[in-house]
Amino acid sequence: MDGSNEVNARLTDIANKLQAGNQLMGKLVGIFSTLFPRSTGTFTMAAAASKVITDANVTTSSLVQLVPTNAAAGTLMGSNKALYVTLAAGSFTVATASGAAAAGTETFSYSVSNPL
Repeated sequence: MDGSNEVNARLTDIANKLQAGNQLMGKLVGIFSTLFPRSTGTFTMAAAASKVITDANVTTSSLVQLVPTNAAAGTLMGSNKALYVTLAAGSFTVATASGAAAAGTETFSYSVSNPL
Protein backbone atom coordinates (compact mmCIF):
# COMPACT_ATOMS: atom_id res chain seq x y z
CA MET A 1 0.00 0.00 0.00
CA ASP A 2 1.53 3.34 -0.98
CA GLY A 3 1.48 6.36 1.36
CA SER A 4 -1.46 8.03 -0.38
CA ASN A 5 -3.70 4.97 -0.13
CA GLU A 6 -2.76 4.46 3.52
CA VAL A 7 -3.64 8.07 4.38
CA ASN A 8 -6.99 7.74 2.56
CA ALA A 9 -7.75 4.49 4.39
CA ARG A 10 -6.98 6.07 7.76
CA LEU A 11 -9.06 9.15 6.97
CA THR A 12 -11.97 6.92 5.94
CA ASP A 13 -11.59 4.97 9.19
CA ILE A 14 -11.59 8.21 11.22
CA ALA A 15 -14.68 9.47 9.38
CA ASN A 16 -16.51 6.18 10.02
CA LYS A 17 -15.66 6.29 13.72
CA LEU A 18 -16.80 9.90 14.00
CA GLN A 19 -20.06 9.02 12.26
CA ALA A 20 -20.64 6.11 14.66
CA GLY A 21 -19.85 8.38 17.63
CA ASN A 22 -22.31 10.98 16.34
CA GLN A 23 -25.04 8.35 15.99
CA LEU A 24 -24.37 7.11 19.51
CA MET A 25 -24.54 10.66 20.87
CA GLY A 26 -27.90 11.14 19.16
CA LYS A 27 -29.20 7.99 20.84
CA LEU A 28 -27.93 9.19 24.23
CA VAL A 29 -29.69 12.54 23.79
CA GLY A 30 -32.89 10.66 22.98
CA ILE A 31 -32.53 8.48 26.09
CA PHE A 32 -31.89 11.46 28.38
CA SER A 33 -34.79 13.37 26.84
CA THR A 34 -37.05 10.42 27.62
CA LEU A 35 -35.71 10.03 31.15
CA PHE A 36 -35.84 13.74 31.94
CA PRO A 37 -38.73 15.21 29.94
CA ARG A 38 -38.64 18.97 29.80
CA SER A 39 -41.26 21.39 28.66
CA THR A 40 -41.24 25.14 28.18
CA GLY A 41 -43.89 27.74 27.53
CA THR A 42 -45.15 31.23 28.19
CA PHE A 43 -48.20 32.77 29.81
CA THR A 44 -49.68 36.12 30.74
CA MET A 45 -50.91 36.32 34.31
CA ALA A 46 -54.64 36.92 34.58
CA ALA A 47 -55.99 40.01 36.34
CA ALA A 48 -56.74 37.67 39.23
CA ALA A 49 -55.07 36.07 42.22
CA SER A 50 -54.36 32.80 40.37
CA LYS A 51 -54.11 31.20 36.95
CA VAL A 52 -54.00 27.57 35.79
CA ILE A 53 -51.46 26.69 33.10
CA THR A 54 -52.09 23.41 31.28
CA ASP A 55 -49.02 21.40 30.27
CA ALA A 56 -49.21 17.64 29.70
CA ASN A 57 -45.62 17.17 30.95
CA VAL A 58 -46.39 18.44 34.46
CA THR A 59 -46.57 15.86 37.24
CA THR A 60 -47.05 16.27 40.97
CA SER A 61 -43.27 15.98 41.40
CA SER A 62 -42.25 18.39 38.60
CA LEU A 63 -39.99 21.38 39.10
CA VAL A 64 -41.50 24.49 37.51
CA GLN A 65 -39.26 27.51 37.07
CA LEU A 66 -40.83 30.90 36.30
CA VAL A 67 -38.96 33.72 34.56
CA PRO A 68 -40.49 37.21 34.38
CA THR A 69 -40.30 38.52 30.79
CA ASN A 70 -41.50 42.09 31.24
CA ALA A 71 -41.14 44.85 33.84
CA ALA A 72 -44.62 44.25 35.24
CA ALA A 73 -43.76 40.59 35.91
CA GLY A 74 -40.45 41.55 37.50
CA THR A 75 -42.21 44.02 39.77
CA LEU A 76 -44.82 41.40 40.72
CA MET A 77 -42.13 38.85 41.61
CA GLY A 78 -40.33 41.44 43.77
CA SER A 79 -43.45 42.30 45.74
CA ASN A 80 -45.61 40.64 48.40
CA LYS A 81 -47.70 39.35 45.46
CA ALA A 82 -44.84 37.12 44.21
CA LEU A 83 -46.13 34.01 42.49
CA TYR A 84 -45.89 30.51 43.91
CA VAL A 85 -46.61 27.25 42.09
CA THR A 86 -49.00 24.41 42.97
CA LEU A 87 -48.64 21.22 40.94
CA ALA A 88 -51.25 18.83 39.56
CA ALA A 89 -51.07 16.11 36.92
CA GLY A 90 -51.17 17.90 33.55
CA SER A 91 -51.16 21.46 34.89
CA PHE A 92 -49.85 23.85 37.47
CA THR A 93 -51.41 26.83 39.18
CA VAL A 94 -49.60 30.08 39.87
CA ALA A 95 -51.03 32.22 42.63
CA THR A 96 -50.05 35.48 44.27
CA ALA A 97 -48.60 35.06 47.76
CA SER A 98 -50.74 37.86 49.15
CA GLY A 99 -53.96 36.60 47.58
CA ALA A 100 -54.44 39.96 45.83
CA ALA A 101 -55.04 40.13 42.09
CA ALA A 102 -52.21 40.72 39.67
CA ALA A 103 -52.58 43.52 37.12
CA GLY A 104 -53.02 41.07 34.23
CA THR A 105 -50.16 42.42 32.12
CA GLU A 106 -47.37 40.32 33.61
CA THR A 107 -45.75 37.91 31.15
CA PHE A 108 -43.66 34.89 32.10
CA SER A 109 -41.79 32.04 30.50
CA TYR A 110 -41.63 28.74 32.33
CA SER A 111 -39.66 25.53 32.26
CA VAL A 112 -40.86 22.18 33.57
CA SER A 113 -38.36 19.51 34.59
CA ASN A 114 -39.27 16.07 35.85
CA PRO A 115 -36.99 14.08 38.14
CA LEU A 116 -36.73 10.32 37.86
